[in-house]
Amino acid sequence: MAGIKDVAEKAGVSISTVSNVINKRKYVSAELESKVWAAIEALNYEANPVGRGLKSNKTNKIGVIVPSFSQVYFPAILQGIHQASIKEGYTVSVYETDGNIKEEKRYINLLKNSWVDGIILVSYADIDDSEDYEYVESLGALETAKKRIPVVTLESTLGDVLDSVIVDNKKAASIATEHLLELGRKDILHISAPRKFNIGKMRIKGYSEALESAGISVDPMMICEGDFSPISGYKCMKSFLEAKIRFDGVFAANDQMAIGAIRALLDAGIRIPEDVAVVGLDNDFPSSLIKPSLSSVNFPKFDMGYQAVKLLSKKIQNPRKGRKVFVLDVNLVIRQSTDRNISDQWNLVGW
Repeated sequence: MAGIKDVAEKAGVSISTVSNVINKRKYVSAELESKVWAAIEALNYEANPVGRGLKSNKTNKIGVIVPSFSQVYFPAILQGIHQASIKEGYTVSVYETDGNIKEEKRYINLLKNSWVDGIILVSYADIDDSEDYEYVESLGALETAKKRIPVVTLESTLGDVLDSVIVDNKKAASIATEHLLELGRKDILHISAPRKFNIGKMRIKGYSEALESAGISVDPMMICEGDFSPISGYKCMKSFLEAKIRFDGVFAANDQMAIGAIRALLDAGIRIPEDVAVVGLDNDFPSSLIKPSLSSVNFPKFDMGYQAVKLLSKKIQNPRKGRKVFVLDVNLVIRQSTDRNISDQWNLVGW
């Protein structure tokens, strides 16, 4: 039988590093941790209490991979994951990719080699890219020599292999655009999410189809691609203003970009909503606190995280269970960026 010394030699680390990885006594970098777990698996090394978990093929650990800790969209999702994990008896490790697909793949490999029971993933893979498509397909068969590791995705179905908990992004974008149209706004700008991601494509599609249904042609010059950040919304709005494009409405593909756009409009002396009405997407808590408060399509973020754990737990218990996709409902929250007469109600809950 392999011993801890054999693991250390194969991983190219010290015995104390192996011990720290197994027993979680001290911090070990993700790179070294991945090497240690890979060596443990290759040598079939079993140490208590890890060994007990390996024998039962269950560690009661799940991994969560998200693009960002700083975007205000994700904490509510993580709260839902945390609460559901407590009820289901799992401990959770969370990793941030910063939207980097290489980091995402590295963390998937790390979690695989850590014998987690399952993974919840917010992926930035582009399924139209052949390399990313193969990677997504591989997630549907993720396994070690010991067990299958199911993956549940959030936000996007990411192909037709993985279980998912999502919202209808096209519908959400249509609701936002239709609200502006109902207010009589006809020249509506769109600050989009990155087009390489499925959610970006779906939100552009929802915006475009809503305009076309109202008999308005989609003008590519009315669309500016952001990166989800407030500064990208600010820069997009500045570019529209500098180009002297005529507009009376703005739909931004998330609240942070919408807030950046509002700042640029106010800096230019433009009245909101009298001159330009603005709608965002996500309904994050800052939307109720800014002036004017931001109308937004509400995403059930806590429930999204909670249901992802419930779905993953069922898949862990029965890996052969058929694929499930849960689509959660969305709703419009109207505030002063589209209706000056709406009274402000600050959201002071959950942050």
